[in-house]
Amino acid sequence: MGAALVVLLVGLGALAAGVLIGRYYVPDDRMLKRSARHSRAYMRALIHHIARDHDTVVTELRKVVEENVEDSEPYFALAALFRARGEHDRAIRVHQALAVREGATHKLRLRALYELGLDFRAAGMPRRAARALEDVLTSEPRHEGALRALCGMYEEQGRFAEAAGAWARLCKLRGEPPPRRHHHLLCAAAQRAIAAGDLDSAKRLLKDARASSPDGKESAHFFAAAAELAAARENPKAARERLRQALTTAPELARYLVPGLHEAERQLAAHAGSSAPAPAPRAAGGDDLDEDGTALVVASGAPRGGDDATERAAALAAAATLSELADATRSPHLAVAAAEALGPLDGARALVRFRKVAADSPEHLPARIAAARLALAAGDGEAIAAELTALAAEGGALAWADGASWRCSHCAARTTAFAWRCAGCRRWGTARPEVGRDRAVAQPPAPRERRAEPRLAIADQVGRTLLGDSAITALPSAELDHGLSDVELSARSARRSVLGHVGGWISGAWSGMRRKKA
Repeated sequence: MGAALVVLLVGLGALAAGVLIGRYYVPDDRMLKRSARHSRAYMRALIHHIARDHDTVVTELRKVVEENVEDSEPYFALAALFRARGEHDRAIRVHQALAVREGATHKLRLRALYELGLDFRAAGMPRRAARALEDVLTSEPRHEGALRALCGMYEEQGRFAEAAGAWARLCKLRGEPPPRRHHHLLCAAAQRAIAAGDLDSAKRLLKDARASSPDGKESAHFFAAAAELAAARENPKAARERLRQALTTAPELARYLVPGLHEAERQLAAHAGSSAPAPAPRAAGGDDLDEDGTALVVASGAPRGGDDATERAAALAAAATLSELADATRSPHLAVAAAEALGPLDGARALVRFRKVAADSPEHLPARIAAARLALAAGDGEAIAAELTALAAEGGALAWADGASWRCSHCAARTTAFAWRCAGCRRWGTARPEVGRDRAVAQPPAPRERRAEPRLAIADQVGRTLLGDSAITALPSAELDHGLSDVELSARSARRSVLGHVGGWISGAWSGMRRKKA
């Protein structure tokens, strides 16, 4: 009897414990609820970001940050949004806080430091940006994003040798050959070294530039830098040869390269005048030019003495060189340069050359303008002179087309000073002189009408891109309201234990019995 009573009491105690556990025990599902809220906040932020409602995106992400300060992802998302909106100071503060965060992992610090470098670059602080990116590469030498960003940073700061080194590291990391940009960077670095007087470094950089040429051929930039190196070493003969190669490679750069050729010829003429005996006097009525005014008769003779004679001999030699190259390449740019070299010496012959270029290349306006200026100097009537002055004189309507302005062949950006690197598209070796207007002007694209497509079609396209065609039908509506509170929703989604089911059944049965008695 006593044993049966003990068993009965134990059973009743277990039953009571089950009832109490099922009635009052609630599992700790706070983490699940928080994850669900964060997921909804992220989805709303994504929707508003697609709709370009950045203020609402910031509000939604702040909800996540205020509830869970340990998660770093919403901080990165907020900082990226601040940088995209131009609020660089806020982005910098967020990434600085992440970089010095207590308990942060090495990977998190590295990511925050990289993003901080991008913030500094966007805020217009190149030195601080370069320092942050260099710190990233110190910790992670194979960080591709930091290498790519540093290439542009060094280039903007004029540190062309370091930019070339960064490009070499990046190409080696990706297993690709160096691009043509790397070749131009080395040439620009050599020019910087020549300007600083470091000729040995310039020679080494030019050797590297020749070895890194993508197609195995030297560019006009390489030949121009080599000519500068030869001139710095007081070797005008080598400078002249390098400039000839540059003009043959890129005849359209004649206006930039010809002054160096004139200087090399002047130095050669001065050296010949100081070392060679005076030449025999010319016959009366003789000339230094042949019938078409292009070839130099006394090519090996010394100038006749004095600075004027040296300048004349240099101009004649430059004209002969340019005429020879113009005939070889059939370039109107070199023909115009040869005629311009002849202008101060023999205006009539130069006018013949200009008219020939204008007849061969009607679209080449610099030749027409130069010919008009020579006609003005001849004084062919007051009315004609007035019309030509309004058309072709300095400051006239077509003065812009005399080759004084340069245009990028890639992005069409115009500038008055020659530069190997375009400030607009950042490409190298794309500067071309203005010689006339384009025959075919590209029509600008039609403005995009944002409301041309129905919003439903846009949402369907975004959904198919993210999830695929098969998941479109399973997507719920964004405006669907289930009508339940968060407590009810969590209570329905919570999984109950066996004792909870038993306790709930007993509680329900007990409530039903009480209702029947009432």
